[in-house]
Amino acid sequence: MSSHPPRRHSEEFPENYGDFQLVSSDGVVFSIPRIFLSHVSPVFRDMLNLGMESPNELAELQLTESSVTLDQLLRFFDPLKDPAPIDTKTVEPLLESARKYQIEHVFKYWEEQMVFRDEAKQIAKVYSPLACLALACHFGRREMTRLALRELLRAPSKDFQTPTRTIIDSGMLSHLFQLRQARLTQMMERIVEVQEGIKKGTRCRNGHLDVVHSFLGLIIQLVDEPSWNTLQRNINSWSECDGWGRSDHSGILTS
Repeated sequence: MSSHPPRRHSEEFPENYGDFQLVSSDGVVFSIPRIFLSHVSPVFRDMLNLGMESPNELAELQLTESSVTLDQLLRFFDPLKDPAPIDTKTVEPLLESARKYQIEHVFKYWEEQMVFRDEAKQIAKVYSPLACLALACHFGRREMTRLALRELLRAPSKDFQTPTRTIIDSGMLSHLFQLRQARLTQMMERIVEVQEGIKKGTRCRNGHLDVVHSFLGLIIQLVDEPSWNTLQRNINSWSECDGWGRSDHSGILTS
């Protein structure tokens, strides 16, 4: 009795769509022109040619990838098809197959989709930074690792509660939390500078107590989300107190 699942043809890559067939682990058959396979992936090119007197004799390959992964992967081979949207549930096996078959532009597409860039403001924001960090470390993507780390430095604590399907290296996590602690220490030093400036103010006594009370709330907020923007907004509001103008803390606001 055969252990292979019953076969069916892919809707996106139907029968006779190409002259070669790839069969997924769950029995879905993908028809695709072999020239696409050879052009995009050196691994497929070798698989089609290795040990064959005539490459045309080989018409099918059984693969270990699921039909979901193959459907997403083969869209990068066919110039007439658009890539599927990135799905956090399936992106890891997609990237794993891209590494296996040496398809670099799959990684580039993933990175482009997960990073919002504002060239005018010269900023880059990473979506799902914890998951991106896990994947970037796993697949050795240095630039994405750097961007995800930078995003997580200022991210709220809730972002660390997002489950990831890829285990993050403990050394990388330790490094990240050391960086967050160093960032928070710098912020605390600035808060002390601000507090000393308020104490020296000659016309700030009426508002002094309110400002001091707000320090605790700010510190709690920064422990949860060590953002320089949050710190600056609060310092700007405190500077409205008479006797302690913006000029007194211009250096403090420099991040």
